[in-house]
This record gives sequence, C-alpha cells and structure tokens, in this order.
Amino acid sequence: MSRKRKISVAIVIALVTVLTGTALALSSISFNLGTVASYDFGGFGPGFPIPGTIQIQTFTLKPGDTIPWHFHKGVSYVILSRGTLTEQHLVAPTQCASEELKAGGAFVESPGQVHSVTNTGPDVAVISWATIFPKSDGIVRYNPEFKSGGIYLVTAPNCK
Repeated sequence: MSRKRKISVAIVIALVTVLTGTALALSSISFNLGTVASYDFGGFGPGFPIPGTIQIQTFTLKPGDTIPWHFHKGVSYVILSRGTLTEQHLVAPTQCASEELKAGGAFVESPGQVHSVTNTGPDVAVISWATIFPKSDGIVRYNPEFKSGGIYLVTAPNCK
C-alpha cells in the first residue's frame, strides 16, 4: 500500500472514530455525486489538476448535534432550509468567530477554512451542502443512512 493510500485510510479511520458520537446521528435525505476530469485544488492538491468528486447532499442534524472541527479541500456551499445552526470558524490561531443561521440562511466555506457546525435550535436542522474534493479521497459511510466525502478533521482550536 502506498504512503498516500495509508494516509488516506488513517484519515478515514480517524474521521469515523471522532464522528462516532456525532455524525452517526446524522441521516441523509439525498446524496448525489459526479466526477470532474480535472480540478486544481491549489495547496490542497498535488500542485496540478486531478479528478475531483462533486458532492451535493441534504442531511439532518438533531438539536445539539455537532459536526466537529474540520476543513474542506475545495469550496463548499451550505444552505439551511429548516432549523437553526451556529457555524463557528477559526479567524486567527486562538480566535474564533461564530454566525447563527436561521432557515433560509446560507454560508460559503473557503478551501482550508477550519470550522464547526452545531444545531443550536430546538428542532431538526435540514442542511443542503455542495462541495468538491479529490476523487482519490473517497466516501466514508458512517451508518446505513449517512455517507459523505470531503471532510478533513482537525484538532479543536483553543478559541478565546
């Protein structure tokens, strides 16, 4: 097994381990994938265009569910169609900012933007999310109802 493949497998195992208590509560309403032959991931790729997977997914978060601190290698677009979310993002090494969204709100996650998302409302939140990630990174199945790609976990920052 190549070093790159071993690292990818380790990332998947770490992701499943960290998300076990959280992401397993998520359930997908829809999940669509498509492949682009060539996409340049800039500093998050090998330095030249590679095949990418575009993912468009709608899923639910129960009240209190959190998607842990992570980033994406490509731009991500998020639309909240139901509920309330708080997106927290790193703005400096020890400083975070947060934004609360209500149904109809949206946000864009730039490549490499470290962030976390929590359902801070009393009801289920329904999120639609579109992103692109290297095809070679693959998809992780967390449970029979939820699978995803393009999430790269990081250690939670010490925000002040």
